[in-house]
This record gives sequence, structure tokens and C-alpha cells, in this order.
Amino acid sequence: MLDLVINSLSVDEIQSGLHHILEALLFLHTKAFLSHNNLNPASIFVASSGEWKLGGFEFSSPLHVSQQFLHSKFSASIRPKEYLPPKQTDSGLPNDSPFSNDAFSFGKLIDYALDSCEGKGKEESVQCLRGIAAQLTCGDPAQRIQLSALLGHPAISNSLIEIIEFCSTIHLKTDEEKTAFFSPSNTSIEGALRDVVPHLRSIPADVVARRLSRLLLSRYVLLEARSQTELYPALLVTAEDENGILPRDLFQRHMIPEILRLFKVRESAVRTVLLSHFHGYARHIGRERLVGFVTDEVIQGCHDSDNQLVAASLRALAVLVEIAGADAVCPWPISKIFANGSPLRSRAAVNVMSADLLYQNSLETDDAERIQKRGPATASGDTNRTWSDEVSNSQEVEKRTTSSVKSHASVLRTGSTTGFKKNIGSEFEISVSTQRSLEDDLLADLAPKITTTSLIEQLSSLRSTVDALSAVKKVPPKFVMLDTAEEAEGWEESVDESITNIEEVGMVCARANA
Repeated sequence: MLDLVINSLSVDEIQSGLHHILEALLFLHTKAFLSHNNLNPASIFVASSGEWKLGGFEFSSPLHVSQQFLHSKFSASIRPKEYLPPKQTDSGLPNDSPFSNDAFSFGKLIDYALDSCEGKGKEESVQCLRGIAAQLTCGDPAQRIQLSALLGHPAISNSLIEIIEFCSTIHLKTDEEKTAFFSPSNTSIEGALRDVVPHLRSIPADVVARRLSRLLLSRYVLLEARSQTELYPALLVTAEDENGILPRDLFQRHMIPEILRLFKVRESAVRTVLLSHFHGYARHIGRERLVGFVTDEVIQGCHDSDNQLVAASLRALAVLVEIAGADAVCPWPISKIFANGSPLRSRAAVNVMSADLLYQNSLETDDAERIQKRGPATASGDTNRTWSDEVSNSQEVEKRTTSSVKSHASVLRTGSTTGFKKNIGSEFEISVSTQRSLEDDLLADLAPKITTTSLIEQLSSLRSTVDALSAVKKVPPKFVMLDTAEEAEGWEESVDESITNIEEVGMVCARANA
């Protein structure tokens, strides 16, 4: 009922509702020749679409019926007194104003609706409506304005009313009127709304979302070629993403349910229009509906025989892959086929202070300290210094230098082994651990173990061999074995030249000494 929602309605919606009630009264007066006789907020109902519906026809009557019943005590006890006109004479209403009772009640209804418009803007329209209400509630029925004269009044007309009326009867409009409605043109058509997008922006966004979401996505508007190029690029996107009409929260609350409802319509023209603007609203659909219902509908479009619909479905499928991923969208199995050959990103360089620089700095610092310490002694001619003092000073410098280098280069040292003497600079080595595989561990026992000697041992062995050969060369020629020539006839008995006694040994030695 109207009295339950009147405080939540904007001025545009109140103007639209009053326009609906005025049209209903004019229909009763001109088509049905009935007088309502019970117009008040309790007899008006607000539909889910926002339209005001007229009810409470229990006191309606034709004009030729006597008005005695309306002035009875029973009628006065049921109908609200503030919406009843002043008492008339027993002869009934004058002939020049047969529907003055409804006009008076409509004026009271305007006053009731305007009480909730305070602080909602459009003060000029509100003041115009108050002036109309004053004329309708005049005490003299003959002085009351006719309801038919209010139908085109600017106070009871706005962009919301014109858009609703045009979209509801778009199938009856001419091409010139449609062109003027959807896009700005030089064609001047009386009573036609031009360029609908600026008019939509002039209406509050919540009113557009509640009242026009379903109407602007109706079948006849959706299939209009001009709406696809002029209206939907601004309507099917949010104001945050692009130059849309609705903000994101209202878009998700009102526009997305209408779009999902249209996805259930299996008509190629409707589906093509939805898919052509799919990239604008797909990200605002809930993931459950997007991956489930919407993805299934898009895949169904890929199996259609219409090439245009298949192309639009494949483009929409690509958008779904970007949003939800190929695993959740593609109906075929996904696997790794292409390798990634792009170069790796370079690592950030680590600035490590050089050990040589640290060593040099430490030496300079120690030298400066040593000079400062022995400066006074040198100046005073102290000659009692000994070589032991110099040695102790050098040892202290060496200790301080070593500790300084170790403290600065601790991050680069490898783990030390106790009892092992390292080479100079080995503490700055970077240990690289090689990861052994399972195969290396299994074949470790089968690998041949070849012991190798060091280079020093090899050189020592070679030196000993050379010394032995040199000793052999120093033997006198008389002890050298000679080969004797053999005769061709065969083997002869060899001459026994062996030394048989001591005298011969002495002779040989004397000969050798000579």
C-alpha cells in the first residue's frame, strides 16, 4: 500500500505515481463513465515495478445513479473524511462538473504525497504540484480544474515518465521517433524524447535501477538496432569501470539478475546482444553463477549453427577464461603443452665489501694508531726501544687485522674443520652444495676407487728414478757387458774366462786401479 512506502520514494517516483493514478481516473471517466468516489492512500497499491495501481472500487458508481448513497451515514463512516468533498445540495452535483468529487480527492492525494518530498530536491516541481493541489481542492466544484487538463502539465511529467511510456509502447513508434529517442538527431518531433542516455543520467541512479532495469532490457528494446549502439554501451557497464550509468552496487543488485534472466531465453538475436557486451558485465556476476550457469550457456552457443552466434560465444568464452581460468571454463581437458622459454628475471646484485679493501683500511687505521702512540716517545728522543717491541707491535697489528677481516667477511666464510690448516683466502670461498640424486647413491658402491698420488709425490718418484739411472751411467767401462760375435757355422764352445782363484782377483783389481 502507498502509505507503507511513501517515505522511501523520490520526487521522480512520486510524480510518476501521480501520473499513473491520473491516467486511471481519466480512463474511468472517459471510457467506463464511472466515478471512483473513494480516492485515498488506502486505495492505492504500489507494484514491485514501482507503478501505482488504483483500487478500492467499492464506492464507484455511474453518473446517472443517484448520489444519495454517497451522502449517507454508512458511506461517511467508512471513507476517510479528509478526502471527502464538502457537502452538496440534495439535488446532487452540478452538470458542469460531474467528476468534481474525484478531482477533490486527487488534490488531497497530492498534498499527502508532497509531505514526504521535503528535503528531496526539485523544489520547483514540488511548488507547482502544491499549486495544482490548491486548485483541485477549491470549495466551489465549478472552480476546480479539470483532470484532463493535468495530463500534459510539466509538474506531473518528467524524464522517468517519458522513458517508461516510450519503452512500453516502442513497438508502436515510428522509425523517426526511435531514432530521436536513442540518439541525438536534428529531427524535430513533437512530444518525442530525444537522446535517452542524458535523460537517464538526470534521474537518480537508484530510481533507474529499480524502475527501468527490466524495462530497458525488455525484448522490443533489446532487439532495436539503435539501442545496441547507443543505449547498451552505457547501460551494461558500471560507472566505476567505464562511463556507465549505474554504480557497481546498484548494477550488481538490479541489473545482473535481469541479465541472468535473459540468458535463459534461447533466441539467437537476444543472445547475440548479450554476448556482444559480455566483457562489460561479466566480472560483476557471482563466481558460482558465472562458472556454472553462464559458462554452460556460453558453451551451448558454441555448438549452434549460426556463425555469428558461435563467434560471439567464443569471444565470451575467452573473457571467461581470463576471469575464472581455463580449468573452470573449458569443457576439454587442460594440460601443459607449450614450454615457457622466456628469460628469467635477473637477481638483485649483492654488494659485499671486498676483503682486500677491508684489509687495507684496517692496516691504515692500525698504522695511524701506532704512530699516535709512539709519537711522544720519538719526539723526546727515547732510544730505549728494542727489537722485541717491534715484533710485539707487529703481532698485535696482525691479530687486529685478522680479526677485522674476519668480522667483515663472516658472511662469506665456509664451515671450518678443526685441526685442518687452510690456504690463504680459503675462508672467503663460497660453498656450493650439490644435490645428489637417488641414482648416484645407488651406484656409489659400484664406482671404481682409483687412488691418485699428489704432484709432489710423483715428482719425488721421478727424481729417485733419475738418480738411479745416473748412478748406472757412472759404472766404469770395464764392467760393461759386451756382446760377442757369433760365427755362422753354429754355436761354439765358449771360453771359460771365469776367475777361479784369489790371485786372479788381485790381478783384476790391480789392473782396474791402473
